[in-house]
Amino acid sequence: MILTAGSGERASRSLSFDQVIEAYCLLQDSGMEVVIASSQGGNPPFRGARKRSKQTTAPNQSFQSDRRARDAISDTLKLGQIYPEEFDAAICIGVLEQHPADIADAEAAHSLLKALLAAGKPVAIVSGELEFSPQGSFEGLLITGAEIRAPSLAAKAILAALAAPKAPSQW
Repeated sequence: MILTAGSGERASRSLSFDQVIEAYCLLQDSGMEVVIASSQGGNPPFRGARKRSKQTTAPNQSFQSDRRARDAISDTLKLGQIYPEEFDAAICIGVLEQHPADIADAEAAHSLLKALLAAGKPVAIVSGELEFSPQGSFEGLLITGAEIRAPSLAAKAILAALAAPKAPSQW
């Protein structure tokens, strides 16, 4: 799971803690090992306060009782620590843009996502402002969305893509 936030005004509206937690819990509950990365590593900048995470939703309750999940979100890996060959899929949540202040971070995220797609691995990008145009044919591998429930829908789509039988050309 890649968390991107952009800068300035965009950072304040790009990452919702509750949306990230819901997607994380869906993947975790399905038996997936979830690794979380962000451009700078550490604690990603979430929109609003984490107070919202104390709502009594099932994902929030599950998250609050899971120390490993809390640690993973509070201390994310840097994008440079992620090697595409070690992963089966990715979900990128947040703003992926070529804003002058974010060029290096956007390029690192783009590079990682392109490498996963080139390896035939599904990628979901959840952003209100998608600026990602991979080259080549990635039919069925690139999943995009921008709705409020997009992170959890992306998690479900990634799980479905991973469960789908592969064509002989994908073996």
